[in-house]
Amino acid sequence: MLGLDLGTSCSKVVIGDPGWKNKSYAISFGNGDHKISAWLHPTRFSDEANLKMRLMNDPASDQVRDLLACYLANVIRHSRSWFDSNGPADYRRRGSRWSLNLGFPDKSVKGSRLASAYSEVATVAVALASALDPPSPELASRVRRRERVIEPFIPPSRVSLYPEIAAQLAGYVNSPHRKRGNLLLIDVGAGTLDVSTIILHEDGDRDVISFHVCEVAPLGVLRLYEARRQALEDVQPGCVKFPVHHFADGSQAVPERLSGLVHRSALDLEQAFRHASDHFTEDVLAVAWSCLARFRASQLKVHANPAFDPWGDNLRFFLTGGGCRSPFYKNQLANGPLEDKLAANFTRWHPERSRRRSSRQGFILEPLPLPGNLENFPDSLRSDFDRLSVAYGLALGGGEGGNLMKITSATYQ
Repeated sequence: MLGLDLGTSCSKVVIGDPGWKNKSYAISFGNGDHKISAWLHPTRFSDEANLKMRLMNDPASDQVRDLLACYLANVIRHSRSWFDSNGPADYRRRGSRWSLNLGFPDKSVKGSRLASAYSEVATVAVALASALDPPSPELASRVRRRERVIEPFIPPSRVSLYPEIAAQLAGYVNSPHRKRGNLLLIDVGAGTLDVSTIILHEDGDRDVISFHVCEVAPLGVLRLYEARRQALEDVQPGCVKFPVHHFADGSQAVPERLSGLVHRSALDLEQAFRHASDHFTEDVLAVAWSCLARFRASQLKVHANPAFDPWGDNLRFFLTGGGCRSPFYKNQLANGPLEDKLAANFTRWHPERSRRRSSRQGFILEPLPLPGNLENFPDSLRSDFDRLSVAYGLALGGGEGGNLMKITSATYQ
């Protein structure tokens, strides 16, 4: 099972064998494996970047579909080659039946133009990865229009989509650390901020992940950089050191301070930087607050007892994604302001942060555990596993009909 997490800035791949050895293998794209960057592949084909966001913005674009299919074909080719060279020899002595599970950026893969586009892109990508010719937009276009038939090594019936957010929790749900109940998952990516309120529960002998209020907003790390850059350029054109695409592949950390953005600081630039940051903060907190408020209100509504408290003293919280390393997002989402707002307006938590800590009230920030069956991912990168968590979950099995959790959803206005 080839689990492919298509990211805005970079993609990740894990190959899983849930049926025979129950082992998983993270695909390395770098020369060394001692840094997380070795496991990240920039989402770029030739000079074309930002392919995921471009498809999300315009799912009907044939040009973007073809470019993205070429990119994914190269990723799939590399992954197979790496596994042939680095995977256990047992696999090379047996016939393999491959499947592809591609992450999808929504809680449902049914009935949308984007899902249709993703499915077509994945199918064309597998065909291109199976061809002798190198992937090209021209060849992708011919395959898409069925003018060129290529026998794929993965048949279309074994190419699936599965929600990225659910896949990210699959490793946790299958770990001994799992706890059922309410949780908040916020994933900070390059382009988007994904907020999901979730209930994990059991249905017979199967785990169920129930999405309640979810929102994807264009408030990722590169959006923050662009907001700050634009504010600074409006005051002093040409003052910013780097264009936004300098950071698009995720290999360079986005500057957090004004001094890292401009050639020379000045009072008017400091004011513009602070104003842009404050405005972005308001937007980030508004999205998270809105989801949490609607989630709690919906839980209270279904219980007749006014004394019912759906969260009790705390709420489990996973903060994930490459962008969660940014002090900006950590400070706003995990270190006080969001929790303060909830305590003051919506919960029975103590309004004073110090009192909440002493009483173990508020958010319980938890890391995603490193799975024991991820064979080749170094323990020294344990704290970076969340970057690979979607790909790992995708590699566990064939969607809702296989080894992954059943998904239900209810959106409350």
